[in-house]
Amino acid sequence: MSNFKQRTLILMCALSVGALLISNLAAIKLWNLNGIAVDGGILVFPLTYILSDLIVEFYGKKHAQQIVFAGFLINLLAILVFWAVIALPAYPGWNLQEAYSQVLGFTPRIVLGSLAAYIASNLFNNTLFIYLKEKQGIFAKSFIARALGSSAFARILDSAIFETIAFLGVLSFSEFLRQAVFAYVMGMLLEILLSPLEAFCARCLRPKMSEYQNNNQFSFEIVKRMDNQLGRAGIIHTPHGDIKTPAFMCVGTRGKVNFVDMKELQSLHAQAMLSNGYHLRNLSHEIALEGGLASWSGWKGPTLTDSGGFQVMSLGSGSGKVVSMKVGNELKNTEPEKRLAHVSEQGVAFTDPVTGEDDFIGPEESMQIQCRIGADIHMAYDELTSLADSYEYNVESLARTERWAKRSLKEHKKHCYDLGYYQALYGVLQGGRWEDLRRSTAKKLAKMDFDGFGLGGAFLKENLGDILRWCCEELPEMKPRHLLGLSHPDDILIGIENGADTFDCVAPTREARHGKIYTRYGNINLANAKFKDSPEKLDPGCDCPVCKAGWTRGQLRALLKSGEPEKKHLYFDLASQHNLRFIIRLTEEARAALIQGTFQEYKEQFLKDYYGNKK
Repeated sequence: MSNFKQRTLILMCALSVGALLISNLAAIKLWNLNGIAVDGGILVFPLTYILSDLIVEFYGKKHAQQIVFAGFLINLLAILVFWAVIALPAYPGWNLQEAYSQVLGFTPRIVLGSLAAYIASNLFNNTLFIYLKEKQGIFAKSFIARALGSSAFARILDSAIFETIAFLGVLSFSEFLRQAVFAYVMGMLLEILLSPLEAFCARCLRPKMSEYQNNNQFSFEIVKRMDNQLGRAGIIHTPHGDIKTPAFMCVGTRGKVNFVDMKELQSLHAQAMLSNGYHLRNLSHEIALEGGLASWSGWKGPTLTDSGGFQVMSLGSGSGKVVSMKVGNELKNTEPEKRLAHVSEQGVAFTDPVTGEDDFIGPEESMQIQCRIGADIHMAYDELTSLADSYEYNVESLARTERWAKRSLKEHKKHCYDLGYYQALYGVLQGGRWEDLRRSTAKKLAKMDFDGFGLGGAFLKENLGDILRWCCEELPEMKPRHLLGLSHPDDILIGIENGADTFDCVAPTREARHGKIYTRYGNINLANAKFKDSPEKLDPGCDCPVCKAGWTRGQLRALLKSGEPEKKHLYFDLASQHNLRFIIRLTEEARAALIQGTFQEYKEQFLKDYYGNKK
């Protein structure tokens, strides 16, 4: 958060607390207007709504709620101190009680009503303001429209609470009702009169307060559709920047891509980074204090976190195994008694393989963790089945994942503005390799209020195109789709033509560390002795920083085989950069070909070059 934004928040907090204090002091003075008792507090109360609206708009719901509670507690403390002072018997000559009673007409009921009305109505106002901001139409576009809209309903609540506590039983019902209506009308008139000032403040602050792009919202636009296919080129707009799709998201599991620093990542033309909610869960509070994943990691650009569904499978039925896309005779799930994770309707109880401690994550916990981490895009909590799981178990698991999706949405809506910017949520489609399950769950999730969709699951490689087609034919066209965990060129190209927009996988950097280097004409393994002293570049024509700098296959092999940690580290860095740039460039070229209408020709030529006779 910038210094200006911090100072402005402190000022708004002070003004909000002061406005409530003045409102309480004014509330204890009543004027008679044509037989109706006019509460002086309503003359000040609209200021608390205006300040609250500005805080929600520029800092998010979480900060606004904290200031409401702080104002309540400070005012409560001030009133208690005041009561204690006027009750002191040590100064009988001051006659404070008598003077206070005569001048101010103080009653505890009025102050109690004012405090109760303040905290209830302001919390309600904040929630309604966010709700209207997420809707279509005038409320989403106009700050003052949603400010007045939320205040109109919040004032009903504050008038009802204050008048009930202060005057119910004191006045006749007709007098009570007349006074409550009058208080509401007077308050709204003042709110409307002050609305130009509120709009002016918002307009002046916006240029200095807007740290986020795209009006602090998430959206997707399609630039070009593929003829006779589901593929499209588009742009995902996030608060931390745009992602031009198709795009590959580099995997920084713990908020950093292994052996590649953020400047290097930018030089590779990376657009976004994916991190893991499961692995960052214990750091989530620290990340929130730093302003979210983009700020904490130093990446600054768009980010995504997954929910931990893969870890559910890996620690459970997979017992740490990587998801396979091939069926072998030995394929079977881990015996239940040996599993580190156990799935129930509530969530997943698991044993951390690193610390040995027991832990639990359900849909609510996953959303809370991800909203503290604060990526631009989150994934709903899901259970990933393995290839060894039966159709019957997939039916059971999928129904549970769909119930978890609803719980994820409900919890996410409570926290998606906690860090001051909008955090989007994708629903995750499972269903294994079965068409009926895939289409069924796609239809159900399509009806839910997700910002996009994650396409997940364990399935056979040869089924990828069909599975994506089944899902994407049922999903809404104007929402983005992310294919989880795949990065081989054929998988990406098949994914693009069948409707996937973004991709992620650890393979480019993991395989680089083991000596596998991507080239346009197939992969090479630098561990092979034939590359010793080779003067060839890693990949002729490659535009990555490593190839531009002139590093040869022989030089990188020497670093790989070196027993010196610094040289080995340098190899990991250089090889990872090269492989990441290769995959990123693949998606860039595919996007350009799609826009030009030559995607099929590009795909055929690339696969021919890369796989040769193997494809």
